[in-house]
Amino acid sequence: MKKWIIIATCICIFLTVTLGIIYIQLIPLLKDYGKMEIERFNQLVISHCYMTDQKQYDDLVIIERNENNEIELIDFDMIKVNQLASQIVLDIEKTYAQIEDGSYQAKDESSYQKRVEEVSQTGIIASISLNTLFHLPSFFLLPSIPVNYKHLSSVGSSIVKNIENYGVNHVMIELSIEIRMNIAMVYPFFEQYHTQVISIPILLEIFQGQVPLVYSS
Repeated sequence: MKKWIIIATCICIFLTVTLGIIYIQLIPLLKDYGKMEIERFNQLVISHCYMTDQKQYDDLVIIERNENNEIELIDFDMIKVNQLASQIVLDIEKTYAQIEDGSYQAKDESSYQKRVEEVSQTGIIASISLNTLFHLPSFFLLPSIPVNYKHLSSVGSSIVKNIENYGVNHVMIELSIEIRMNIAMVYPFFEQYHTQVISIPILLEIFQGQVPLVYSS
């Protein structure tokens, strides 16, 4: 009887050590897949975040001209720009807070809303082929396994402005908001921290005139 207990114990230890070694070897691939899946999901959420209609963009740029209709000053209404950035960040933070505590409810029957609700309840599940994990040829026909990823995030933003000459006598003005996602990805037995930056174009306008020298220096 004791002999079988010793054999069973040795087998259990051997299997545990073997599985542990395999898991350690798979960690880099699991990280890569997790990063890819979470970045795809973040892009999906941000592309559906709070946005305003075009009327609210029309007066974000302040242009002053002289009596010859030449541009003397180009500026942005930073109060309105910052308000817009704050609304976007608040909307994203609210969405992720509901996702992370599992309380997000779909607002309609769209595929986006259903996807967000699903992730809120189950986390991000990626299907990973064992052929890929073990670098084996596809003719071995090994199955795919589902891997669950969950992440905790914090959100910040910054304003990016660009003013430059465009064509013969025009100025192009670009305004975008960069959303910075600081993500803690939770895996079995470990966590990984990752930062993702996604740019949201807010304004792209072309005006007649040249960039004032103050912007060219």
